[in-house]
Amino acid sequence: MRIVIGIDGSREAEQACSFVAARTWPPGTRVVLVAASQPRVELATFAAVGAEALVGDRHAVEALLEERAELFRRTDLPVETETRVGPAAEALMEAADGHFAGLIVVGSRRRGPFSSAVLGSVSATLADHAPCPVLVVRAPIATRMLVATDGTRSSRSIPTVLASWGQAFRGVPVEVVSVAPRHGFVTPWAGGGDDDGGDGELELHQGIAEQVADELMELGWHAAAIVRAGAPDHEIVAAGEQWGADLIVTGSRGIGTLHRLLGGSVAHEVLLHTRSTVLVVRGQVPAPVGTVRPAHGVSVG
Repeated sequence: MRIVIGIDGSREAEQACSFVAARTWPPGTRVVLVAASQPRVELATFAAVGAEALVGDRHAVEALLEERAELFRRTDLPVETETRVGPAAEALMEAADGHFAGLIVVGSRRRGPFSSAVLGSVSATLADHAPCPVLVVRAPIATRMLVATDGTRSSRSIPTVLASWGQAFRGVPVEVVSVAPRHGFVTPWAGGGDDDGGDGELELHQGIAEQVADELMELGWHAAAIVRAGAPDHEIVAAGEQWGADLIVTGSRGIGTLHRLLGGSVAHEVLLHTRSTVLVVRGQVPAPVGTVRPAHGVSVG
Protein backbone atom coordinates (compact mmCIF):
# COMPACT_ATOMS: atom_id res chain seq x y z
CA MET A 1 0.00 0.00 0.00
CA ARG A 2 1.16 3.54 -0.77
CA ILE A 3 -0.03 6.56 1.24
CA VAL A 4 0.49 9.99 -0.32
CA ILE A 5 0.59 12.83 2.24
CA GLY A 6 0.45 16.50 1.28
CA ILE A 7 3.04 18.70 2.98
CA ASP A 8 2.76 22.50 3.14
CA GLY A 9 4.56 23.51 6.33
CA SER A 10 1.40 24.07 8.37
CA ARG A 11 0.56 22.68 11.79
CA GLU A 12 -2.41 20.88 10.20
CA ALA A 13 -0.16 19.07 7.69
CA GLU A 14 2.15 18.09 10.55
CA GLN A 15 -0.88 16.73 12.41
CA ALA A 16 -1.83 14.70 9.33
CA CYS A 17 1.64 13.12 9.36
CA SER A 18 1.33 12.33 13.07
CA PHE A 19 -2.10 10.76 12.51
CA VAL A 20 -0.73 8.41 9.84
CA ALA A 21 2.45 7.60 11.77
CA ALA A 22 0.46 6.63 14.87
CA ARG A 23 -1.56 3.93 13.10
CA THR A 24 -0.63 0.35 12.22
CA TRP A 25 -0.81 -0.15 8.45
CA PRO A 26 -0.51 -3.39 6.46
CA PRO A 27 2.96 -4.88 5.91
CA GLY A 28 4.67 -3.33 2.91
CA THR A 29 3.02 0.08 3.36
CA ARG A 30 5.12 3.00 2.17
CA VAL A 31 4.53 6.72 2.73
CA VAL A 32 5.18 9.31 0.02
CA LEU A 33 5.45 12.91 1.25
CA VAL A 34 4.59 15.40 -1.49
CA ALA A 35 5.14 19.16 -1.49
CA ALA A 36 3.65 21.17 -4.35
CA SER A 37 5.20 24.41 -5.56
CA GLN A 38 4.48 26.93 -8.27
CA PRO A 39 6.71 29.68 -9.71
CA ARG A 40 6.11 32.86 -7.71
CA VAL A 41 5.35 36.17 -9.38
CA GLU A 42 6.06 39.66 -8.07
CA LEU A 43 2.63 41.29 -7.91
CA ALA A 44 3.95 44.78 -8.69
CA THR A 45 5.49 43.79 -12.01
CA PHE A 46 3.99 40.35 -12.72
CA ALA A 47 7.59 39.22 -13.28
CA ALA A 48 8.93 35.87 -12.16
CA VAL A 49 11.08 35.98 -9.05
CA GLY A 50 14.82 35.55 -9.43
CA ALA A 51 16.68 32.25 -9.48
CA GLU A 52 18.21 32.90 -6.05
CA ALA A 53 14.76 33.18 -4.44
CA LEU A 54 13.58 29.99 -6.13
CA VAL A 55 16.64 28.09 -4.90
CA GLY A 56 15.94 29.34 -1.39
CA ASP A 57 12.36 28.16 -1.60
CA ARG A 58 13.45 24.76 -2.86
CA HIS A 59 15.92 24.34 -0.03
CA ALA A 60 13.24 25.28 2.52
CA VAL A 61 10.79 22.75 1.05
CA GLU A 62 13.43 20.02 0.98
CA ALA A 63 14.33 20.73 4.62
CA LEU A 64 10.66 20.55 5.61
CA LEU A 65 10.15 17.25 3.76
CA GLU A 66 13.20 15.80 5.47
CA GLU A 67 11.91 16.91 8.87
CA ARG A 68 8.52 15.26 8.29
CA ALA A 69 10.16 12.13 6.88
CA GLU A 70 12.12 11.67 10.10
CA LEU A 71 8.85 11.13 11.98
CA PHE A 72 8.12 8.05 9.85
CA ARG A 73 11.66 6.74 10.07
CA ARG A 74 11.31 6.67 13.86
CA THR A 75 8.28 4.38 13.44
CA ASP A 76 10.08 2.14 10.91
CA LEU A 77 7.54 3.07 8.24
CA PRO A 78 9.32 3.40 4.86
CA VAL A 79 9.08 6.93 3.49
CA GLU A 80 10.14 8.89 0.44
CA THR A 81 9.75 12.55 -0.51
CA GLU A 82 8.82 14.40 -3.68
CA THR A 83 8.53 18.01 -4.78
CA ARG A 84 6.13 18.59 -7.66
CA VAL A 85 5.41 21.75 -9.62
CA GLY A 86 1.79 22.79 -9.96
CA PRO A 87 -1.41 23.28 -7.94
CA ALA A 88 -1.57 21.15 -4.80
CA ALA A 89 -4.62 19.10 -5.79
CA GLU A 90 -3.17 18.22 -9.19
CA ALA A 91 0.23 17.40 -7.71
CA LEU A 92 -1.27 15.06 -5.12
CA MET A 93 -3.50 13.30 -7.64
CA GLU A 94 -0.58 12.86 -10.05
CA ALA A 95 1.54 11.44 -7.24
CA ALA A 96 -1.27 9.08 -6.24
CA ASP A 97 -1.62 7.91 -9.84
CA GLY A 98 2.11 7.46 -10.25
CA HIS A 99 2.50 5.43 -7.08
CA PHE A 100 -0.81 3.52 -7.40
CA ALA A 101 -1.65 4.96 -3.98
CA GLY A 102 -4.41 3.55 -1.81
CA LEU A 103 -4.87 6.76 0.16
CA ILE A 104 -4.23 10.51 -0.04
CA VAL A 105 -3.91 12.36 3.28
CA VAL A 106 -4.04 16.13 3.81
CA GLY A 107 -4.42 18.45 6.76
CA SER A 108 -7.43 20.70 7.21
CA ARG A 109 -8.13 24.01 5.57
CA ARG A 110 -5.61 26.54 6.87
CA ARG A 111 -2.79 28.02 4.81
CA GLY A 112 0.77 27.01 5.50
CA PRO A 113 4.03 28.96 5.05
CA PHE A 114 4.37 27.69 1.49
CA SER A 115 1.49 29.48 -0.20
CA SER A 116 1.79 27.30 -3.31
CA ALA A 117 0.56 24.29 -1.30
CA VAL A 118 -2.71 25.43 0.23
CA LEU A 119 -3.83 21.89 0.99
CA GLY A 120 -7.01 22.63 2.87
CA SER A 121 -8.51 24.59 0.00
CA VAL A 122 -8.24 21.59 -2.33
CA SER A 123 -9.73 18.91 -0.09
CA ALA A 124 -13.10 19.15 -1.87
CA THR A 125 -11.37 18.80 -5.26
CA LEU A 126 -9.60 15.70 -4.02
CA ALA A 127 -12.85 14.31 -2.61
CA ASP A 128 -14.51 14.65 -6.02
CA HIS A 129 -11.64 13.72 -8.35
CA ALA A 130 -8.88 11.76 -6.60
CA PRO A 131 -8.09 8.27 -7.93
CA CYS A 132 -8.26 6.76 -4.43
CA PRO A 133 -9.72 7.47 -0.96
CA VAL A 134 -8.94 10.85 0.63
CA LEU A 135 -8.41 11.46 4.36
CA VAL A 136 -8.75 15.06 5.60
CA VAL A 137 -7.26 15.11 9.12
CA ARG A 138 -8.75 17.52 11.64
CA ALA A 139 -8.11 15.65 14.91
CA PRO A 140 -4.98 13.91 16.20
CA ILE A 141 -6.77 10.63 16.98
CA ALA A 142 -9.81 8.58 15.95
CA THR A 143 -11.83 7.18 18.85
CA ARG A 144 -15.32 6.89 17.31
CA MET A 145 -16.18 6.40 13.66
CA LEU A 146 -19.40 7.35 11.86
CA VAL A 147 -19.87 5.54 8.54
CA ALA A 148 -22.39 7.20 6.22
CA THR A 149 -23.84 4.96 3.52
CA ASP A 150 -26.49 5.42 0.85
CA GLY A 151 -26.16 2.12 -1.01
CA THR A 152 -24.05 3.53 -3.85
CA ARG A 153 -20.91 1.71 -4.94
CA SER A 154 -18.45 4.00 -3.17
CA SER A 155 -20.23 3.83 0.18
CA ARG A 156 -20.87 0.08 -0.13
CA SER A 157 -17.11 -0.45 -0.53
CA ILE A 158 -16.29 1.21 2.82
CA PRO A 159 -16.07 -2.05 4.86
CA THR A 160 -13.76 -3.64 2.30
CA VAL A 161 -11.54 -0.55 2.11
CA LEU A 162 -11.22 -0.26 5.89
CA ALA A 163 -10.47 -3.97 6.25
CA SER A 164 -7.80 -3.81 3.53
CA TRP A 165 -5.89 -1.31 5.68
CA GLY A 166 -5.10 -3.95 8.29
CA GLN A 167 -5.07 -2.66 11.87
CA ALA A 168 -5.16 1.04 10.95
CA PHE A 169 -8.72 1.57 12.23
CA ARG A 170 -9.33 -1.69 14.10
CA GLY A 171 -10.87 -1.31 17.52
CA VAL A 172 -12.60 1.98 16.72
CA PRO A 173 -16.33 1.72 17.57
CA VAL A 174 -18.57 2.36 14.57
CA GLU A 175 -22.04 3.76 14.04
CA VAL A 176 -23.46 3.32 10.55
CA VAL A 177 -26.02 5.87 9.35
CA SER A 178 -28.16 6.01 6.23
CA VAL A 179 -30.32 9.07 5.58
CA ALA A 180 -33.81 8.84 4.12
CA PRO A 181 -34.32 11.95 1.97
CA ARG A 182 -37.12 14.47 2.37
CA HIS A 183 -38.69 17.19 0.23
CA GLY A 184 -38.32 15.58 -3.16
CA PHE A 185 -34.77 14.21 -3.04
CA VAL A 186 -34.86 11.11 -5.24
CA THR A 187 -32.90 7.95 -4.44
CA PRO A 188 -31.50 5.69 -7.16
CA TRP A 189 -33.74 2.86 -5.89
CA ALA A 190 -37.12 4.49 -5.34
CA GLY A 191 -39.19 5.62 -8.30
CA GLY A 192 -41.11 8.42 -6.65
CA GLY A 193 -43.59 7.70 -3.86
CA ASP A 194 -43.41 9.39 -0.47
CA ASP A 195 -41.36 12.61 -0.72
CA ASP A 196 -41.25 13.19 3.04
CA GLY A 197 -39.03 10.33 4.17
CA GLY A 198 -42.02 8.11 4.99
CA ASP A 199 -42.06 4.54 6.27
CA GLY A 200 -40.99 3.06 2.93
CA GLU A 201 -37.89 5.25 2.67
CA LEU A 202 -37.02 4.75 6.34
CA GLU A 203 -37.27 0.99 5.94
CA LEU A 204 -35.11 1.08 2.81
CA HIS A 205 -32.37 3.11 4.47
CA GLN A 206 -32.52 1.09 7.67
CA GLY A 207 -31.78 -1.97 5.55
CA ILE A 208 -28.89 -0.18 3.83
CA ALA A 209 -27.35 0.79 7.18
CA GLU A 210 -27.86 -2.70 8.64
CA GLN A 211 -26.17 -4.36 5.69
CA VAL A 212 -23.02 -2.23 6.01
CA ALA A 213 -23.01 -2.68 9.80
CA ASP A 214 -23.29 -6.45 9.33
CA GLU A 215 -20.30 -6.44 6.97
CA LEU A 216 -18.23 -4.39 9.41
CA MET A 217 -19.13 -6.76 12.24
CA GLU A 218 -18.03 -9.75 10.17
CA LEU A 219 -14.71 -7.96 9.56
CA GLY A 220 -14.07 -7.36 13.24
CA TRP A 221 -15.66 -4.03 14.17
CA HIS A 222 -18.36 -3.37 16.76
CA ALA A 223 -21.03 -1.54 14.75
CA ALA A 224 -24.54 -0.21 15.33
CA ALA A 225 -26.91 0.86 12.55
CA ILE A 226 -29.20 3.91 12.63
CA VAL A 227 -31.45 5.68 10.14
CA ARG A 228 -32.23 9.39 9.97
CA ALA A 229 -34.44 11.49 7.69
CA GLY A 230 -33.67 14.86 6.14
CA ALA A 231 -30.93 16.52 4.09
CA PRO A 232 -28.09 13.97 3.90
CA ASP A 233 -25.18 16.32 4.59
CA HIS A 234 -26.92 17.97 7.55
CA GLU A 235 -28.01 14.65 9.05
CA ILE A 236 -24.58 13.06 8.65
CA VAL A 237 -22.90 15.95 10.44
CA ALA A 238 -25.59 15.93 13.15
CA ALA A 239 -25.29 12.17 13.62
CA GLY A 240 -21.53 12.53 13.97
CA GLU A 241 -21.92 15.18 16.64
CA GLN A 242 -24.53 13.14 18.52
CA TRP A 243 -22.38 9.99 18.38
CA GLY A 244 -19.26 11.95 19.39
CA ALA A 245 -17.47 10.82 16.24
CA ASP A 246 -14.05 12.29 15.52
CA LEU A 247 -13.90 10.41 12.20
CA ILE A 248 -16.65 10.47 9.55
CA VAL A 249 -16.41 8.05 6.62
CA THR A 250 -18.51 8.57 3.52
CA GLY A 251 -18.59 7.68 -0.15
CA SER A 252 -17.55 10.13 -2.84
CA ARG A 253 -21.14 10.87 -3.85
CA GLY A 254 -24.06 11.45 -1.53
CA ILE A 255 -27.65 10.40 -1.88
CA GLY A 256 -29.96 12.06 -4.36
CA THR A 257 -29.16 13.21 -7.90
CA LEU A 258 -31.17 16.42 -7.47
CA HIS A 259 -29.32 17.32 -4.27
CA ARG A 260 -25.96 16.79 -5.98
CA LEU A 261 -26.87 19.04 -8.88
CA LEU A 262 -28.12 21.85 -6.65
CA GLY A 263 -25.68 21.73 -3.78
CA GLY A 264 -22.61 19.74 -4.77
CA SER A 265 -21.67 16.33 -3.44
CA VAL A 266 -22.67 15.37 0.07
CA ALA A 267 -19.02 14.53 0.81
CA HIS A 268 -18.12 18.12 -0.12
CA GLU A 269 -20.79 19.52 2.20
CA VAL A 270 -19.75 17.25 5.06
CA LEU A 271 -16.16 18.43 4.65
CA LEU A 272 -17.33 22.02 4.91
CA HIS A 273 -19.51 21.64 7.99
CA THR A 274 -17.98 19.04 10.30
CA ARG A 275 -15.12 19.53 12.72
CA SER A 276 -14.24 15.84 12.51
CA THR A 277 -11.62 14.12 10.41
CA VAL A 278 -13.27 12.97 7.16
CA LEU A 279 -12.44 9.94 5.04
CA VAL A 280 -13.97 10.02 1.56
CA VAL A 281 -13.91 6.59 -0.10
CA ARG A 282 -13.65 6.80 -3.87
CA GLY A 283 -11.57 5.57 -6.79
CA GLN A 284 -9.56 2.38 -6.39
CA VAL A 285 -11.40 -0.34 -4.45
CA PRO A 286 -9.25 -3.17 -2.99
CA ALA A 287 -9.91 -6.82 -3.65
CA PRO A 288 -12.24 -8.59 -1.19
CA VAL A 289 -10.67 -9.39 2.15
CA GLY A 290 -10.33 -13.13 2.69
CA THR A 291 -9.97 -13.20 6.46
CA VAL A 292 -13.05 -12.33 8.46
CA ARG A 293 -13.58 -12.17 12.19
CA PRO A 294 -16.58 -13.40 14.19
CA ALA A 295 -19.54 -11.05 14.27
CA HIS A 296 -20.88 -9.61 17.51
CA GLY A 297 -24.40 -8.64 16.42
CA VAL A 298 -25.90 -5.37 15.24
CA SER A 299 -28.10 -2.94 17.11
CA VAL A 300 -30.48 -0.62 15.30
CA GLY A 301 -31.45 2.78 16.63
